[in-house]
Amino acid sequence: MTYTTRFVGIDISKSSFDVCLLPGEEQARFPNTSEGISAFLAFLAPFDGIERLIIEPTGGYERHVEAALQAARLPLAKVNAKQIRQFARACGQLSKTDRIDAFILADYGRRMQTRILPRQSNSLSALEGLVLRYRQLSHMIVQEKNRREKLNRSAEGKTRDWIEASLRFMLDQRQAVIDEMTACLKADVELGKKAKVLMSLKGIGLRTACFLLAGLPELGCMNKGQIAKLVGVAPLNRDSGLMRGKRMIAGGRKPVRDALYIAALPAIRFDPAIKAFYANLRSRGKPGKVALVAVIRKMIIILNARMRDYAAAGLDP
Repeated sequence: MTYTTRFVGIDISKSSFDVCLLPGEEQARFPNTSEGISAFLAFLAPFDGIERLIIEPTGGYERHVEAALQAARLPLAKVNAKQIRQFARACGQLSKTDRIDAFILADYGRRMQTRILPRQSNSLSALEGLVLRYRQLSHMIVQEKNRREKLNRSAEGKTRDWIEASLRFMLDQRQAVIDEMTACLKADVELGKKAKVLMSLKGIGLRTACFLLAGLPELGCMNKGQIAKLVGVAPLNRDSGLMRGKRMIAGGRKPVRDALYIAALPAIRFDPAIKAFYANLRSRGKPGKVALVAVIRKMIIILNARMRDYAAAGLDP
């Protein structure tokens, strides 16, 4: 029997990855190495009608597989791991092994709608790594500052000196990362133009633009409702029967939302339209945090429209 449409689930770990093809439930395992990925691509070659390959984030172990599949121009989708787990429970599958997870990923792709990952340039991949390192350094800097603040005076001396030395090193490296971000945008003309489009909105600086380029490549490719849900700033209904609950936000990409939270504060002060929008919400009795989330939603909708217009017109920002 021949099939015209196939879905491939790929469960990736540090040393290997399991593969399941549906329908047919053909399964295989490959080492997570260059040779293993090449063998996997050779394994896929005889199969026609591959509709989607589905992976989930694994903390970076999926990067080489993802890059190889995109280079081969295969239709790849990356789905949030929490959604996959909830889907498995809804299907009554409580057991969890690598083989089962590969099957669940393929079954999710077969039953649910998924988006193909946009193909990334080498410069964008490099920018993603820089953004990740910036966040890691920022987190470690906060930790060291907290340790310095809570340092027992009787235990000072060399301990404080070590903490200060660590802080100087991490602050210097974080600045070096920012310099590399700037160089990355200058080296890639298209990426630099997109950053200028983002920075045309008050409150969006170089770092926030880099966070958006690396963490939200879908900007300009979705409508305003979809992009707001993707970031996690769309109000969700909580209604049942006669009960009408509060609208709340949930899910989404927290790193992107955090970056926009920081950008929203100067935007409220210096952008006349956003300042008026925020003031109007507050005058209507909206709490400060609710109004701030609404500002973030408005900002991401504006940025999405500007990126869409830039892509459609092909004009310099």
